[in-house]
Amino acid sequence: MSAETESSSGSSEASTSTTTTGDTTAAPTTSTSGTTEADSETGEPAGNLFLSDNFLNIAHRGGAALRPEETLPAFEHALAVGADVLEFDVHASSDGVIVAMHDGTVDRTTDGTGAIKAMTLDELRALDAGYRFTPDGGQTFPYRATGIAIPTLEEIFKKFPDSYYLIEIKQTDPPIVDGLLAALEEHGALERVVIASGDLETIEAVRAASPTVFTSLSTPEMLDLYLKVGSPDYVAPALFVHSPWDLSSAELVTFAHERGMKVHPWTVNEESRMVDLIGRGVDGIMTDDPALLATVAP
Repeated sequence: MSAETESSSGSSEASTSTTTTGDTTAAPTTSTSGTTEADSETGEPAGNLFLSDNFLNIAHRGGAALRPEETLPAFEHALAVGADVLEFDVHASSDGVIVAMHDGTVDRTTDGTGAIKAMTLDELRALDAGYRFTPDGGQTFPYRATGIAIPTLEEIFKKFPDSYYLIEIKQTDPPIVDGLLAALEEHGALERVVIASGDLETIEAVRAASPTVFTSLSTPEMLDLYLKVGSPDYVAPALFVHSPWDLSSAELVTFAHERGMKVHPWTVNEESRMVDLIGRGVDGIMTDDPALLATVAP
């Protein structure tokens, strides 16, 4: 989640009850692996990780400190080192295919230039999405020319069919809400996603089109929450609070919990800060280093 909208750029067992946009939803037990445990009698999934009391290790941009961000190798590695949720951002190509990338242009992370929505999928796929990743401040670029491409939403869902996702809609014009929701429904992922957007109109469009899908607060809604911490009249418009780490005070966390909300601050890459936020009672952390978070998470 970006600094402006990043609601962008993990777990303990128990059950709880929360309220999502006016509906009361039971929160069953989930495993700490990121997949739901099966009911002992029916064999069916027993619950939803997002609704559990599990602390969530959320791989921000797929774990951008460890692998080229928002790529299939990043997502795969994040899950392998302990991430519970894959966080990424979406835009659409000029021919309407939704892809994962944080920025609206390809300049910062690939060997190309230009706006995503001005390029066809074929043009985007021809770029080297590992080109600019460096683990050592520019001394080496180990993923250049290794065949890493900008992934489509379809590829992500097929590669990680059982994963939980936090997806931020970055593109607002033309809108891509319907395409995103259709893909989530097609892949049976509507119950395994939280959709975020800093743009109020976009997140309201998501809620109108799919009232049961989980969403986080938009930027205006976050500002309203900050102003109303402690107010008995506050009504939560969504279940999830994605707040900058430095604004995720213990008071905010407590107030959000009283309103049945979950708090997942971003973007936290220092161990001491992770420990501090965990002490404040946050429900999960978005981090570029899910391997580090896995060593300190409860």
